[in-house]
Amino acid sequence: MTDSSDSNSTEKLLDTIRGEAPPPAAVEMKKPSPEPKGGSSIKTNIKNSLCVGVHIGGNTLSLVLTGEQKQGGVKEVIKWEVIPFPEHLDVKSSRFSAFLRASLSTFIGKRKNVAIWAGISTKQLKLKNIIIPNVPDSKMANAALWGLKKETDIDLQSEVFDYEFISDTRINGVKKKNVVAFTGNKENIQAVKALFIAAGYPLTGITATPFAIQNFSLTSHNGIGREPVVIVNIRRYRSEIFCISENGITVARSVKTGSYSLVENYLESGGADTVHADVPGLLSARTVTEGPDFEPMQDPAFRLIGKIQRTGEYCSNVYLNNDPISKYRFFGETDNCPAFMAYAEEMIPDRVEYFSPVTDISTSMGINLPKNAQDRNGIIPALGFALSHNDYTPNFLYTYIEKEMEARGKRVNIGIMAAGIVGLLVCAGVWGYFSTVENREIKKKQTLETQLAGFKTSVTRDVLNSKITQATKQVELVRRYTNDYISLAVINEICTFTPENISIVSLDSDLKKEDAKKDKGKKKEGEKNGKARSIKIKGIVKADFTSLESTLTGYVIKLGDSPLFGNINLEDKKVESAGQASILKFTADMEIL
Repeated sequence: MTDSSDSNSTEKLLDTIRGEAPPPAAVEMKKPSPEPKGGSSIKTNIKNSLCVGVHIGGNTLSLVLTGEQKQGGVKEVIKWEVIPFPEHLDVKSSRFSAFLRASLSTFIGKRKNVAIWAGISTKQLKLKNIIIPNVPDSKMANAALWGLKKETDIDLQSEVFDYEFISDTRINGVKKKNVVAFTGNKENIQAVKALFIAAGYPLTGITATPFAIQNFSLTSHNGIGREPVVIVNIRRYRSEIFCISENGITVARSVKTGSYSLVENYLESGGADTVHADVPGLLSARTVTEGPDFEPMQDPAFRLIGKIQRTGEYCSNVYLNNDPISKYRFFGETDNCPAFMAYAEEMIPDRVEYFSPVTDISTSMGINLPKNAQDRNGIIPALGFALSHNDYTPNFLYTYIEKEMEARGKRVNIGIMAAGIVGLLVCAGVWGYFSTVENREIKKKQTLETQLAGFKTSVTRDVLNSKITQATKQVELVRRYTNDYISLAVINEICTFTPENISIVSLDSDLKKEDAKKDKGKKKEGEKNGKARSIKIKGIVKADFTSLESTLTGYVIKLGDSPLFGNINLEDKKVESAGQASILKFTADMEIL
Protein backbone atom coordinates (compact mmCIF):
# COMPACT_ATOMS: atom_id res chain seq x y z
CA MET A 1 0.00 0.00 0.00
CA THR A 2 1.36 3.39 -0.88
CA ASP A 3 1.21 6.19 1.64
CA SER A 4 2.41 9.68 2.40
CA SER A 5 3.73 9.04 5.91
CA ASP A 6 7.26 8.55 7.17
CA SER A 7 6.69 4.91 8.02
CA ASN A 8 4.80 2.56 5.78
CA SER A 9 1.33 1.70 7.15
CA THR A 10 1.79 -2.03 6.64
CA GLU A 11 5.09 -1.93 8.52
CA LYS A 12 3.33 -0.20 11.43
CA LEU A 13 0.72 -2.94 11.40
CA LEU A 14 3.47 -5.58 11.44
CA ASP A 15 5.09 -3.91 14.43
CA THR A 16 1.79 -4.12 16.27
CA ILE A 17 1.35 -7.80 15.41
CA ARG A 18 4.90 -8.58 16.51
CA GLY A 19 4.41 -6.56 19.67
CA GLU A 20 7.72 -4.82 19.20
CA ALA A 21 6.62 -1.40 20.42
CA PRO A 22 3.56 0.33 21.90
CA PRO A 23 1.54 2.58 19.62
CA PRO A 24 3.07 6.04 19.34
CA ALA A 25 1.17 9.15 20.25
CA ALA A 26 -1.15 10.10 17.45
CA VAL A 27 -0.21 13.16 15.42
CA GLU A 28 -2.63 16.02 15.32
CA MET A 29 -4.82 15.56 12.28
CA LYS A 30 -5.17 18.35 9.78
CA LYS A 31 -8.65 19.72 9.38
CA PRO A 32 -10.61 18.28 6.49
CA SER A 33 -10.52 20.42 3.39
CA PRO A 34 -13.75 22.18 2.49
CA GLU A 35 -14.04 20.19 -0.73
CA PRO A 36 -16.31 17.11 -0.80
CA LYS A 37 -14.61 13.99 0.53
CA GLY A 38 -16.33 11.64 -1.80
CA GLY A 39 -18.42 11.30 -4.92
CA SER A 40 -21.40 9.18 -5.82
CA SER A 41 -22.83 7.98 -9.07
CA ILE A 42 -25.63 9.81 -10.80
CA LYS A 43 -26.72 6.31 -11.87
CA THR A 44 -27.86 3.69 -9.38
CA ASN A 45 -28.30 0.65 -11.64
CA ILE A 46 -24.69 -0.56 -11.59
CA LYS A 47 -24.85 -3.90 -9.78
CA ASN A 48 -22.45 -6.12 -11.73
CA SER A 49 -18.91 -7.06 -10.65
CA LEU A 50 -18.80 -4.63 -7.73
CA CYS A 51 -15.30 -4.15 -6.32
CA VAL A 52 -13.93 -1.94 -3.55
CA GLY A 53 -10.30 -0.85 -3.65
CA VAL A 54 -8.80 0.03 -0.26
CA HIS A 55 -5.67 2.11 0.23
CA ILE A 56 -4.42 2.73 3.79
CA GLY A 57 -2.30 5.86 3.91
CA GLY A 58 -0.40 7.50 6.72
CA ASN A 59 -3.42 9.29 8.16
CA THR A 60 -6.27 8.62 5.74
CA LEU A 61 -8.25 5.67 4.43
CA SER A 62 -9.03 5.88 0.69
CA LEU A 63 -11.93 3.83 -0.73
CA VAL A 64 -13.13 3.48 -4.33
CA LEU A 65 -16.12 1.44 -5.54
CA THR A 66 -16.33 0.31 -9.18
CA GLY A 67 -18.85 -1.75 -11.10
CA GLU A 68 -20.18 -2.64 -14.53
CA GLN A 69 -23.47 -1.50 -16.04
CA LYS A 70 -23.65 -4.83 -17.84
CA GLN A 71 -21.78 -8.06 -17.19
CA GLY A 72 -18.41 -8.03 -18.94
CA GLY A 73 -18.58 -4.31 -19.66
CA VAL A 74 -16.16 -1.54 -18.75
CA LYS A 75 -15.65 -0.93 -15.04
CA GLU A 76 -16.88 2.49 -13.96
CA VAL A 77 -16.33 4.47 -10.78
CA ILE A 78 -19.49 4.47 -8.66
CA LYS A 79 -18.07 6.52 -5.80
CA TRP A 80 -14.92 7.29 -3.82
CA GLU A 81 -14.23 8.53 -0.35
CA VAL A 82 -11.21 9.70 1.66
CA ILE A 83 -11.70 9.18 5.40
CA PRO A 84 -9.23 10.81 7.84
CA PHE A 85 -8.15 8.69 10.80
CA PRO A 86 -9.80 9.77 14.07
CA GLU A 87 -7.59 11.51 16.61
CA HIS A 88 -5.25 9.28 18.62
CA LEU A 89 -5.73 6.42 16.14
CA ASP A 90 -3.27 5.00 13.63
CA VAL A 91 -2.80 1.70 11.87
CA LYS A 92 -0.88 0.26 14.84
CA SER A 93 -3.82 0.75 17.20
CA SER A 94 -5.81 -2.27 18.30
CA ARG A 95 -8.94 -0.20 17.53
CA PHE A 96 -7.97 0.33 13.90
CA SER A 97 -9.83 -2.81 12.73
CA ALA A 98 -13.05 -1.39 14.27
CA PHE A 99 -12.49 1.89 12.40
CA LEU A 100 -11.89 -0.06 9.17
CA ARG A 101 -15.05 -2.12 9.76
CA ALA A 102 -17.20 0.96 10.32
CA SER A 103 -15.75 2.74 7.28
CA LEU A 104 -16.31 -0.22 4.94
CA SER A 105 -19.79 -0.87 6.31
CA THR A 106 -20.85 2.71 5.65
CA PHE A 107 -19.14 2.87 2.26
CA ILE A 108 -20.48 -0.47 0.91
CA GLY A 109 -23.92 -0.15 2.49
CA LYS A 110 -26.38 -2.91 1.64
CA ARG A 111 -24.67 -3.94 -1.57
CA LYS A 112 -24.16 -7.70 -1.89
CA ASN A 113 -21.32 -9.74 -3.36
CA VAL A 114 -18.76 -6.95 -3.27
CA ALA A 115 -15.14 -7.97 -3.85
CA ILE A 116 -12.52 -6.16 -1.74
CA TRP A 117 -8.93 -5.67 -2.88
CA ALA A 118 -5.95 -4.09 -1.12
CA GLY A 119 -2.20 -4.32 -1.62
CA ILE A 120 1.38 -3.99 -0.53
CA SER A 121 3.80 -1.28 -1.63
CA THR A 122 6.50 -1.46 -4.29
CA LYS A 123 9.18 -1.57 -1.59
CA GLN A 124 7.79 -4.92 -0.43
CA LEU A 125 7.83 -6.38 -3.95
CA LYS A 126 10.64 -7.97 -5.97
CA LEU A 127 9.75 -8.00 -9.67
CA LYS A 128 11.67 -8.95 -12.81
CA ASN A 129 10.65 -9.26 -16.43
CA ILE A 130 12.58 -12.34 -17.60
CA ILE A 131 12.92 -14.69 -20.58
CA ILE A 132 12.68 -18.43 -19.87
CA PRO A 133 13.02 -21.47 -22.17
CA ASN A 134 9.99 -22.70 -24.07
CA VAL A 135 8.93 -25.20 -21.42
CA PRO A 136 5.48 -26.85 -21.01
CA ASP A 137 2.92 -25.00 -18.91
CA SER A 138 3.34 -27.50 -16.07
CA LYS A 139 7.03 -26.56 -15.74
CA MET A 140 6.71 -22.82 -16.31
CA ALA A 141 6.51 -22.00 -12.58
CA ASN A 142 9.82 -23.72 -11.84
CA ALA A 143 11.50 -22.06 -14.82
CA ALA A 144 10.23 -18.63 -13.73
CA LEU A 145 11.39 -19.25 -10.15
CA TRP A 146 14.93 -20.19 -11.20
CA GLY A 147 15.01 -17.28 -13.62
CA LEU A 148 14.08 -14.88 -10.82
CA LYS A 149 16.70 -16.41 -8.50
CA LYS A 150 19.36 -15.61 -11.09
CA GLU A 151 18.29 -11.96 -11.12
CA THR A 152 17.80 -11.28 -7.40
CA ASP A 153 18.06 -12.87 -3.96
CA ILE A 154 14.79 -14.38 -2.76
CA ASP A 155 13.84 -16.41 0.30
CA LEU A 156 10.78 -18.61 -0.20
CA GLN A 157 10.44 -18.97 3.58
CA SER A 158 9.68 -15.28 3.98
CA GLU A 159 8.35 -14.42 0.50
CA VAL A 160 5.38 -15.50 -1.62
CA PHE A 161 6.35 -16.34 -5.21
CA ASP A 162 4.15 -16.02 -8.28
CA TYR A 163 4.52 -15.27 -11.98
CA GLU A 164 2.52 -14.02 -14.95
CA PHE A 165 2.95 -15.29 -18.51
CA ILE A 166 3.29 -12.34 -20.92
CA SER A 167 3.86 -13.74 -24.40
CA ASP A 168 5.86 -16.09 -26.58
CA THR A 169 8.95 -14.56 -28.15
CA ARG A 170 11.86 -15.54 -30.37
CA ILE A 171 15.52 -14.87 -29.63
CA ASN A 172 17.99 -15.73 -32.40
CA GLY A 173 15.27 -17.83 -34.01
CA VAL A 174 14.66 -19.88 -30.82
CA LYS A 175 11.19 -19.79 -29.31
CA LYS A 176 11.11 -18.69 -25.66
CA LYS A 177 8.61 -17.35 -23.15
CA ASN A 178 8.42 -13.86 -21.66
CA VAL A 179 7.17 -13.82 -18.05
CA VAL A 180 7.01 -11.43 -15.12
CA ALA A 181 8.25 -13.22 -11.98
CA PHE A 182 7.83 -11.61 -8.59
CA THR A 183 7.72 -12.18 -4.84
CA GLY A 184 5.93 -10.34 -2.07
CA ASN A 185 6.90 -10.12 1.58
CA LYS A 186 4.93 -12.90 3.27
CA GLU A 187 4.73 -11.13 6.63
CA ASN A 188 3.30 -7.97 5.07
CA ILE A 189 0.76 -9.98 3.09
CA GLN A 190 -0.37 -11.87 6.19
CA ALA A 191 -0.63 -8.60 8.13
CA VAL A 192 -2.92 -7.06 5.52
CA LYS A 193 -5.02 -10.23 5.36
CA ALA A 194 -5.32 -10.43 9.17
CA LEU A 195 -6.34 -6.76 9.45
CA PHE A 196 -9.31 -7.16 7.11
CA ILE A 197 -10.36 -10.46 8.70
CA ALA A 198 -10.38 -8.71 12.08
CA ALA A 199 -12.53 -5.98 10.52
CA GLY A 200 -15.04 -8.59 9.32
CA TYR A 201 -14.38 -7.97 5.62
CA PRO A 202 -12.08 -10.72 4.29
CA LEU A 203 -10.15 -9.70 1.20
CA THR A 204 -10.81 -11.12 -2.24
CA GLY A 205 -7.28 -10.28 -3.28
CA ILE A 206 -4.00 -8.77 -2.17
CA THR A 207 -1.90 -7.36 -5.00
CA ALA A 208 0.86 -4.75 -5.12
CA THR A 209 0.83 -1.08 -6.11
CA PRO A 210 2.62 -1.70 -9.48
CA PHE A 211 -0.07 -4.19 -10.47
CA ALA A 212 -2.80 -1.77 -9.37
CA ILE A 213 -1.33 0.87 -11.71
CA GLN A 214 -1.00 -1.79 -14.41
CA ASN A 215 -4.77 -2.39 -14.11
CA PHE A 216 -5.36 1.02 -15.72
CA SER A 217 -3.53 -0.25 -18.80
CA LEU A 218 -5.11 -3.71 -18.87
CA THR A 219 -8.63 -2.26 -18.58
CA SER A 220 -7.90 0.46 -21.20
CA HIS A 221 -8.65 3.26 -18.76
CA ASN A 222 -5.71 5.61 -19.14
CA GLY A 223 -5.01 5.69 -22.84
CA ILE A 224 -1.95 3.41 -22.71
CA GLY A 225 -1.72 1.77 -26.09
CA ARG A 226 1.22 0.10 -27.77
CA GLU A 227 3.62 2.87 -26.78
CA PRO A 228 5.35 2.41 -23.39
CA VAL A 229 4.86 4.95 -20.59
CA VAL A 230 6.39 5.67 -17.19
CA ILE A 231 4.01 6.45 -14.34
CA VAL A 232 5.46 8.12 -11.25
CA ASN A 233 3.84 8.32 -7.82
CA ILE A 234 5.59 10.97 -5.71
CA ARG A 235 4.76 10.29 -2.05
CA ARG A 236 5.96 12.03 1.07
CA TYR A 237 9.20 10.14 1.71
CA ARG A 238 9.45 7.78 -1.28
CA SER A 239 8.63 7.80 -4.96
CA GLU A 240 7.49 4.84 -7.02
CA ILE A 241 8.36 4.50 -10.71
CA PHE A 242 6.44 2.12 -12.97
CA CYS A 243 7.36 1.31 -16.60
CA ILE A 244 4.33 -0.06 -18.44
CA SER A 245 4.11 -1.27 -22.03
CA GLU A 246 1.46 -3.10 -24.02
CA ASN A 247 2.53 -6.31 -22.25
CA GLY A 248 2.02 -4.80 -18.79
CA ILE A 249 4.50 -3.89 -16.06
CA THR A 250 8.17 -4.26 -16.97
CA VAL A 251 9.97 -2.30 -14.24
CA ALA A 252 8.79 -1.30 -10.75
CA ARG A 253 11.18 0.79 -8.66
CA SER A 254 10.92 2.53 -5.30
CA VAL A 255 13.42 5.35 -4.57
CA LYS A 256 14.09 7.14 -1.28
CA THR A 257 13.23 10.58 -2.58
CA GLY A 258 9.80 12.11 -2.21
CA SER A 259 7.96 15.39 -1.81
CA TYR A 260 9.55 16.00 1.60
CA SER A 261 13.01 16.02 -0.02
CA LEU A 262 11.85 18.81 -2.33
CA VAL A 263 10.85 21.15 0.54
CA GLU A 264 13.37 20.01 3.16
CA ASN A 265 15.64 23.01 2.52
CA TYR A 266 12.73 25.41 3.07
CA LEU A 267 11.82 23.76 6.37
CA GLU A 268 15.39 23.73 7.69
CA SER A 269 16.10 27.35 6.76
CA GLY A 270 12.81 28.62 8.14
CA GLY A 271 12.81 26.55 11.32
CA ALA A 272 9.36 25.17 10.54
CA ASP A 273 7.77 22.16 12.25
CA THR A 274 8.96 19.29 10.04
CA VAL A 275 6.52 16.77 11.58
CA HIS A 276 3.31 18.67 10.89
CA ALA A 277 4.51 20.61 7.86
CA ASP A 278 2.03 21.18 5.07
CA VAL A 279 4.25 19.73 2.33
CA PRO A 280 1.65 19.91 -0.48
CA GLY A 281 0.96 23.54 0.50
CA LEU A 282 4.66 24.44 0.34
CA LEU A 283 4.94 22.81 -3.07
CA SER A 284 1.85 24.52 -4.46
CA ALA A 285 3.39 27.90 -3.59
CA ARG A 286 6.23 27.26 -6.08
CA THR A 287 4.90 28.36 -9.44
CA VAL A 288 7.98 29.16 -11.55
CA THR A 289 11.36 27.54 -12.10
CA GLU A 290 13.31 30.79 -11.79
CA GLY A 291 14.10 32.99 -8.81
CA PRO A 292 14.89 32.37 -5.15
CA ASP A 293 11.60 30.52 -4.44
CA PHE A 294 12.59 27.57 -6.64
CA GLU A 295 16.34 27.51 -6.04
CA PRO A 296 16.23 25.48 -2.73
CA MET A 297 14.28 22.66 -4.41
CA GLN A 298 16.13 22.64 -7.73
CA ASP A 299 18.86 20.18 -6.72
CA PRO A 300 16.55 17.56 -5.14
CA ALA A 301 14.14 17.97 -8.07
CA PHE A 302 17.03 17.44 -10.50
CA ARG A 303 18.10 14.26 -8.68
CA LEU A 304 14.55 12.87 -8.52
CA ILE A 305 13.69 13.57 -12.15
CA GLY A 306 17.09 12.21 -13.18
CA LYS A 307 16.32 8.90 -11.42
CA ILE A 308 12.94 8.78 -13.14
CA GLN A 309 14.48 9.48 -16.54
CA ARG A 310 17.26 6.91 -16.09
CA THR A 311 14.70 4.29 -15.03
CA GLY A 312 12.75 4.94 -18.24
CA GLU A 313 15.90 4.68 -20.36
CA TYR A 314 16.88 1.43 -18.61
CA CYS A 315 13.44 -0.01 -19.30
CA SER A 316 13.66 1.08 -22.94
CA ASN A 317 17.13 -0.40 -23.50
CA VAL A 318 16.68 -3.69 -21.63
CA TYR A 319 13.05 -4.64 -22.14
CA LEU A 320 11.64 -2.62 -25.06
CA ASN A 321 14.24 -3.07 -27.82
CA ASN A 322 15.20 0.61 -27.48
CA ASP A 323 11.66 1.84 -28.14
CA PRO A 324 11.52 5.26 -26.46
CA ILE A 325 9.22 6.02 -23.55
CA SER A 326 6.31 7.98 -25.01
CA LYS A 327 5.09 9.71 -21.83
CA TYR A 328 6.13 10.34 -18.23
CA ARG A 329 2.95 10.70 -16.17
CA PHE A 330 3.11 12.09 -12.64
CA PHE A 331 0.73 11.97 -9.68
CA GLY A 332 1.13 12.48 -5.97
CA GLU A 333 1.96 15.41 -3.72
CA THR A 334 3.57 17.38 -6.57
CA ASP A 335 0.30 17.53 -8.51
CA ASN A 336 -0.34 21.14 -7.41
CA CYS A 337 3.28 22.30 -7.87
CA PRO A 338 3.55 24.06 -11.26
CA ALA A 339 7.28 24.70 -10.76
CA PHE A 340 8.12 20.99 -10.36
CA MET A 341 6.05 19.93 -13.37
CA ALA A 342 7.61 22.72 -15.49
CA TYR A 343 11.09 21.65 -14.39
CA ALA A 344 10.28 18.02 -15.31
CA GLU A 345 9.13 19.26 -18.70
CA GLU A 346 12.47 21.03 -19.19
CA MET A 347 14.42 17.84 -18.40
CA ILE A 348 12.09 15.55 -20.37
CA PRO A 349 10.73 17.76 -23.17
CA ASP A 350 7.27 17.11 -24.63
CA ARG A 351 6.70 13.93 -22.64
CA VAL A 352 5.54 15.08 -19.20
CA GLU A 353 1.88 15.17 -18.18
CA TYR A 354 -0.42 14.55 -15.22
CA PHE A 355 -1.78 11.08 -14.56
CA SER A 356 -5.59 11.41 -14.26
CA PRO A 357 -7.19 8.00 -14.88
CA VAL A 358 -10.61 8.96 -13.52
CA THR A 359 -11.11 11.43 -16.38
CA ASP A 360 -10.97 8.53 -18.84
CA ILE A 361 -13.33 6.14 -17.09
CA SER A 362 -16.05 8.16 -15.41
CA THR A 363 -17.20 10.93 -17.70
CA SER A 364 -20.60 9.24 -17.93
CA MET A 365 -20.77 9.10 -14.14
CA GLY A 366 -19.92 12.73 -13.47
CA ILE A 367 -17.11 11.95 -11.01
CA ASN A 368 -13.71 13.65 -10.79
CA LEU A 369 -10.60 13.15 -8.70
CA PRO A 370 -10.35 15.07 -5.40
CA LYS A 371 -8.76 18.50 -5.66
CA ASN A 372 -6.45 17.88 -2.72
CA ALA A 373 -3.12 16.41 -3.96
CA GLN A 374 -2.67 14.24 -0.89
CA ASP A 375 -6.16 12.77 -1.32
CA ARG A 376 -5.45 12.03 -4.98
CA ASN A 377 -2.30 10.23 -3.87
CA GLY A 378 -4.53 7.72 -2.06
CA ILE A 379 -7.50 7.62 -4.42
CA ILE A 380 -5.49 6.67 -7.53
CA PRO A 381 -3.94 3.50 -5.98
CA ALA A 382 -7.33 2.65 -4.43
CA LEU A 383 -8.91 2.98 -7.87
CA GLY A 384 -6.23 0.68 -9.30
CA PHE A 385 -7.09 -1.90 -6.62
CA ALA A 386 -10.81 -1.48 -7.43
CA LEU A 387 -10.12 -2.37 -11.08
CA SER A 388 -8.53 -5.70 -10.04
CA HIS A 389 -9.73 -9.11 -11.14
CA ASN A 390 -8.19 -12.57 -10.88
CA ASP A 391 -8.24 -12.89 -14.67
CA TYR A 392 -5.53 -10.25 -15.14
CA THR A 393 -4.35 -8.99 -11.73
CA PRO A 394 -1.69 -10.91 -9.75
CA ASN A 395 -3.16 -11.96 -6.41
CA PHE A 396 -1.01 -13.12 -3.50
CA LEU A 397 -4.07 -14.94 -2.14
CA TYR A 398 -4.57 -16.72 -5.46
CA THR A 399 -1.13 -17.63 -6.83
CA TYR A 400 -0.25 -20.20 -9.48
CA ILE A 401 -0.50 -22.90 -6.78
CA GLU A 402 -4.16 -22.11 -6.06
CA LYS A 403 -4.82 -21.79 -9.79
CA GLU A 404 -3.38 -25.26 -10.44
CA MET A 405 -5.43 -26.72 -7.58
CA GLU A 406 -8.58 -25.11 -8.95
CA ALA A 407 -7.83 -26.37 -12.45
CA ARG A 408 -7.23 -29.85 -11.04
CA GLY A 409 -10.53 -29.67 -9.18
CA LYS A 410 -12.32 -28.61 -12.36
CA ARG A 411 -10.80 -31.56 -14.21
CA VAL A 412 -11.98 -33.91 -11.45
CA ASN A 413 -15.47 -32.39 -11.59
CA ILE A 414 -15.54 -32.75 -15.36
CA GLY A 415 -14.48 -36.40 -14.98
CA ILE A 416 -17.22 -37.00 -12.43
CA MET A 417 -19.77 -35.34 -14.69
CA ALA A 418 -18.58 -37.41 -17.66
CA ALA A 419 -18.79 -40.59 -15.59
CA GLY A 420 -22.29 -39.60 -14.48
CA ILE A 421 -23.37 -38.99 -18.06
CA VAL A 422 -21.92 -42.33 -19.14
CA GLY A 423 -23.74 -43.99 -16.24
CA LEU A 424 -27.01 -42.39 -17.30
CA LEU A 425 -26.46 -43.55 -20.88
CA VAL A 426 -25.75 -47.08 -19.66
CA CYS A 427 -28.87 -47.03 -17.49
CA ALA A 428 -30.89 -45.76 -20.43
CA GLY A 429 -29.47 -48.54 -22.61
CA VAL A 430 -30.25 -51.21 -20.00
CA TRP A 431 -33.74 -49.83 -19.54
CA GLY A 432 -34.27 -49.89 -23.31
CA TYR A 433 -32.96 -53.48 -23.50
CA PHE A 434 -35.22 -54.74 -20.73
CA SER A 435 -38.15 -52.89 -22.27
CA THR A 436 -37.47 -54.73 -25.52
CA VAL A 437 -37.20 -58.07 -23.69
CA GLU A 438 -40.43 -57.34 -21.82
CA ASN A 439 -42.27 -56.57 -25.04
CA ARG A 440 -40.91 -59.74 -26.64
CA GLU A 441 -42.00 -61.91 -23.70
CA ILE A 442 -45.42 -60.29 -23.67
CA LYS A 443 -45.80 -61.17 -27.34
CA LYS A 444 -44.73 -64.79 -26.60
CA LYS A 445 -47.22 -64.99 -23.80
CA GLN A 446 -49.98 -63.71 -26.03
CA THR A 447 -49.04 -66.27 -28.69
CA LEU A 448 -49.06 -69.13 -26.15
CA GLU A 449 -52.37 -67.97 -24.73
CA THR A 450 -53.77 -67.94 -28.26
CA GLN A 451 -52.46 -71.47 -28.88
CA LEU A 452 -53.71 -72.64 -25.50
CA ALA A 453 -57.15 -71.34 -26.29
CA GLY A 454 -57.23 -73.68 -29.31
CA PHE A 455 -56.97 -76.84 -27.14
CA LYS A 456 -60.27 -78.27 -25.89
CA THR A 457 -58.91 -81.23 -23.90
CA SER A 458 -60.37 -81.21 -20.39
CA VAL A 459 -58.00 -81.92 -17.51
CA THR A 460 -59.25 -84.87 -15.32
CA ARG A 461 -57.70 -87.19 -12.71
CA ASP A 462 -57.38 -90.03 -15.23
CA VAL A 463 -55.61 -87.77 -17.73
CA LEU A 464 -53.15 -86.62 -15.05
CA ASN A 465 -52.45 -90.19 -13.89
CA SER A 466 -51.83 -91.26 -17.48
CA LYS A 467 -49.36 -88.41 -18.02
CA ILE A 468 -47.57 -89.25 -14.75
CA THR A 469 -47.23 -92.92 -15.75
CA GLN A 470 -45.77 -91.94 -19.13
CA ALA A 471 -43.31 -89.60 -17.50
CA THR A 472 -42.23 -92.26 -14.98
CA LYS A 473 -41.56 -94.74 -17.77
CA GLN A 474 -39.44 -92.18 -19.62
CA VAL A 475 -37.43 -91.50 -16.45
CA GLU A 476 -36.85 -95.21 -15.91
CA LEU A 477 -35.75 -95.60 -19.52
CA VAL A 478 -33.25 -92.76 -19.14
CA ARG A 479 -31.97 -94.23 -15.85
CA ARG A 480 -31.49 -97.63 -17.46
CA TYR A 481 -29.56 -96.15 -20.39
CA THR A 482 -27.44 -94.21 -17.91
CA ASN A 483 -26.56 -97.34 -15.88
CA ASP A 484 -25.82 -99.30 -19.03
CA TYR A 485 -23.47 -96.77 -20.61
CA ILE A 486 -22.02 -94.94 -17.60
CA SER A 487 -18.78 -96.93 -17.82
CA LEU A 488 -18.25 -95.93 -21.45
CA ALA A 489 -18.96 -92.29 -20.61
CA VAL A 490 -16.44 -92.37 -17.75
CA ILE A 491 -13.72 -93.93 -19.91
CA ASN A 492 -14.44 -91.43 -22.72
CA GLU A 493 -14.17 -88.44 -20.34
CA ILE A 494 -10.90 -89.70 -18.85
CA CYS A 495 -9.41 -90.33 -22.29
CA THR A 496 -10.54 -86.90 -23.48
CA PHE A 497 -8.98 -84.97 -20.60
CA THR A 498 -5.80 -87.08 -20.16
CA PRO A 499 -2.79 -85.49 -21.97
CA GLU A 500 0.04 -87.46 -23.57
CA ASN A 501 2.48 -86.93 -20.72
CA ILE A 502 0.12 -88.56 -18.20
CA SER A 503 -0.35 -92.35 -18.25
CA ILE A 504 -3.28 -94.06 -16.54
CA VAL A 505 -1.99 -97.20 -14.79
CA SER A 506 -5.27 -98.50 -13.35
CA LEU A 507 -8.91 -97.56 -13.06
CA ASP A 508 -11.19 -98.89 -10.36
CA SER A 509 -14.85 -97.89 -10.20
CA ASP A 510 -18.07 -98.75 -8.38
CA LEU A 511 -20.79 -98.55 -11.04
CA LYS A 512 -23.45 -100.98 -9.80
CA LYS A 513 -26.81 -100.98 -11.56
CA GLU A 514 -29.79 -100.77 -9.23
CA ASP A 515 -33.46 -100.21 -9.76
CA ALA A 516 -35.09 -96.90 -8.97
CA LYS A 517 -36.48 -97.78 -5.53
CA LYS A 518 -33.31 -99.47 -4.28
CA ASP A 519 -31.20 -96.77 -5.81
CA LYS A 520 -33.29 -94.15 -4.05
CA GLY A 521 -32.89 -95.89 -0.72
CA LYS A 522 -29.18 -96.49 -1.19
CA LYS A 523 -28.66 -92.94 -2.27
CA LYS A 524 -30.01 -91.77 1.03
CA GLU A 525 -27.95 -94.35 2.86
CA GLY A 526 -24.82 -93.45 0.86
CA GLU A 527 -25.32 -89.78 1.64
CA LYS A 528 -25.68 -90.67 5.28
CA ASN A 529 -22.47 -92.75 5.34
CA GLY A 530 -20.55 -90.23 3.15
CA LYS A 531 -20.34 -92.74 0.22
CA ALA A 532 -21.36 -92.20 -3.41
CA ARG A 533 -20.74 -93.71 -6.81
CA SER A 534 -17.04 -93.10 -7.53
CA ILE A 535 -14.01 -94.02 -9.57
CA LYS A 536 -10.39 -94.29 -8.51
CA ILE A 537 -7.57 -93.83 -11.01
CA LYS A 538 -3.85 -94.32 -10.67
CA GLY A 539 -1.45 -92.65 -13.05
CA ILE A 540 2.04 -91.40 -13.78
CA VAL A 541 3.03 -87.86 -14.77
CA LYS A 542 6.08 -87.58 -17.03
CA ALA A 543 7.52 -84.08 -17.29
CA ASP A 544 10.37 -81.87 -16.13
CA PHE A 545 10.94 -82.05 -12.41
CA THR A 546 9.94 -78.42 -11.99
CA SER A 547 6.61 -78.87 -13.80
CA LEU A 548 5.42 -82.20 -12.36
CA GLU A 549 3.17 -80.59 -9.74
CA SER A 550 1.78 -77.96 -12.10
CA THR A 551 1.03 -80.59 -14.76
CA LEU A 552 -0.86 -82.73 -12.25
CA THR A 553 -2.73 -79.73 -10.91
CA GLY A 554 -3.79 -78.70 -14.41
CA TYR A 555 -4.97 -82.26 -15.09
CA VAL A 556 -7.07 -82.34 -11.94
CA ILE A 557 -8.60 -78.95 -12.80
CA LYS A 558 -9.54 -80.22 -16.28
CA LEU A 559 -11.21 -83.31 -14.78
CA GLY A 560 -13.10 -81.04 -12.40
CA ASP A 561 -14.45 -79.08 -15.37
CA SER A 562 -16.15 -82.23 -16.67
CA PRO A 563 -19.89 -82.40 -15.87
CA LEU A 564 -19.41 -86.12 -15.08
CA PHE A 565 -16.97 -85.81 -12.16
CA GLY A 566 -17.11 -84.02 -8.86
CA ASN A 567 -15.29 -83.91 -5.51
CA ILE A 568 -11.88 -84.94 -6.88
CA ASN A 569 -9.52 -85.96 -4.08
CA LEU A 570 -5.78 -86.69 -4.55
CA GLU A 571 -5.27 -89.54 -2.10
CA ASP A 572 -1.61 -90.09 -2.82
CA LYS A 573 1.20 -88.58 -4.85
CA LYS A 574 4.96 -88.99 -4.78
CA VAL A 575 7.91 -88.25 -6.99
CA GLU A 576 10.17 -91.14 -8.08
CA SER A 577 13.19 -91.47 -10.29
CA ALA A 578 12.97 -93.32 -13.57
CA GLY A 579 16.47 -93.48 -14.96
CA GLN A 580 17.70 -89.92 -15.39
CA ALA A 581 14.15 -88.54 -15.37
CA SER A 582 11.64 -87.98 -12.60
CA ILE A 583 8.02 -89.13 -12.56
CA LEU A 584 5.10 -88.31 -10.31
CA LYS A 585 2.84 -91.17 -9.29
CA PHE A 586 -0.60 -90.26 -8.06
CA THR A 587 -3.91 -91.75 -6.98
CA ALA A 588 -7.11 -89.75 -7.42
CA ASP A 589 -10.60 -90.55 -6.19
CA MET A 590 -13.50 -88.87 -8.04
CA GLU A 591 -17.22 -88.85 -7.42
CA ILE A 592 -19.37 -89.71 -10.44
CA LEU A 593 -22.31 -87.35 -10.60
